[in-house]
Amino acid sequence: MTRKARLRVVYFTDTRVIGGAERSLADLAGGVLGAGHEALLLAPQRELVEWLRQEVPGAEAERALADSYHDAPSPARRASALLRALPRLALELRRHRPDVVHVNNGGFPGSDLCRIAPLAAMLAGVSCRVMTVHSNPWTRERLADPQLQAAADRLVWSSLSAVVSPSRAVEEGLRARRGMPRRLGRTIYYGVPRSTCDPGAATKLRRRLAPQNQLLAGMVSARPVPEKGYDVFVEALAEAGERVRGVLVGQAPEDLAARAHAAGVGDRLALEGPRRNVGDYHGAFDVLVVPSTAEECMPLVILEAASLGTPAFGSRLSGIPEAIADGASGRLFTPGAKAELAELLRAGTHERDRIAAMGQAAARRWSEQFEIDAMVGKTLRLYGELLPGLRARPALEPYADAHAH
Repeated sequence: MTRKARLRVVYFTDTRVIGGAERSLADLAGGVLGAGHEALLLAPQRELVEWLRQEVPGAEAERALADSYHDAPSPARRASALLRALPRLALELRRHRPDVVHVNNGGFPGSDLCRIAPLAAMLAGVSCRVMTVHSNPWTRERLADPQLQAAADRLVWSSLSAVVSPSRAVEEGLRARRGMPRRLGRTIYYGVPRSTCDPGAATKLRRRLAPQNQLLAGMVSARPVPEKGYDVFVEALAEAGERVRGVLVGQAPEDLAARAHAAGVGDRLALEGPRRNVGDYHGAFDVLVVPSTAEECMPLVILEAASLGTPAFGSRLSGIPEAIADGASGRLFTPGAKAELAELLRAGTHERDRIAAMGQAAARRWSEQFEIDAMVGKTLRLYGELLPGLRARPALEPYADAHAH
C-alpha cells in the first residue's frame, strides 16, 4: 500500500463576521501547514478570503460559491438556493481532491452552507469529513419548523466522520439539543499562540490606567453586544470601590460612557477602543474580566491573557469553567451576578500575591492544554484515525505525539 507523505486538507467556512471562530481556523490551518501538510481555505465571502490569505501565509485561499442565500426573501427561496449550491460545492471539492474536508461552523445550526458542506464532500468522494462547531447549539424550538430541523440534523450527522467541539459543554449541548450521535463527538480545546507583549509598553499602560497601583481589571470585546456583559462589568466596578480601576479594550456600546458616569465610575473606567495589539493590555491588567451572560463557548481572550500570565475572572457559562480553574488560575462567578464579581474584585485588592500566583497557574495551564501545537497535534491525530487504512499515520504520529497533552 502506498503511504502518503502528507495530507491535503480543505477548510470550508461561511460567515460575514470575522471573529474567534475564524481566528481559530487560521491558527489551525497555519499549524497544519507548519507540520508539512497542504491546506486550502474556501469561503464565499471575498473579504474573508482576503483576510485568510493575510493570516495564513503560504496557504491557498479561494472564493467558493456565493453567500446570496443569506439574503433570500423566504425560507423556500433559501432552500432553493442551497439545493443549487450543493452540486456546485461537490464539484468544487472534487476538483481539489482533498484527503480531508474540515468545515468551520460558528455555531449550530450556524451557516446553512456549512451544514451542506459535509454532504457535498461525501458526494465528492472525500472519506474524511469533519466539522468544528464553535458555539453552544440552539434548541430546535428557537427555529422555524423544528421537525424539519430534526430531519436536517440527521442528514448532517450521517454525512460526518467527526464533530469537533472546543469545549465539553458544546459537545454535550450538541448531543442533548441536536441529537448528535455520541460516536461523532470529539473535544479539542482551542490553542492560541503566546500573545505578543512589549513589557515597556505594558508598564506605561499600567501607570496611566492605574496611577496609584489600584487593582486593574480589564475587559476585551470585539463585538458590542449585550451578551458580553458590559453592564455587569460597570456595576461591579461601582460596587467594588475606589481601589479598583477598569479598562475596556475593543468595541463598546455607544452609550457605555454615559452608563459608566451614571453608575459613578466614569473616572475609573477607561474606554480605550479597538487596539491592534491587545497583548500589551493583557500585560498591564492584574485580572481579565469576562462577564458574559449568554452565547459563549470558550473565549479566546482568556487563553491569550493566560499565555502572558494574566488570570481571568469569568462567568460560570458554557466552556468558561474549562478555561479557568476556579481558585487556581482565576475565579468564576454566576452569570449576571454583579455583586459576586464586585466581591471578587474587592478581595483581589487585598490579595495581590494570590492574584500573581493565579497568573502563574494560568500560564502553566496555557502551556499544558491551550498552546497552539496541542490543538494542531490533536487535530492531525484525529485525521489519521479517520482516514481509511490509517494511510496517513506515518506522516501524523511524530507531530501529534510530540505535542499531545
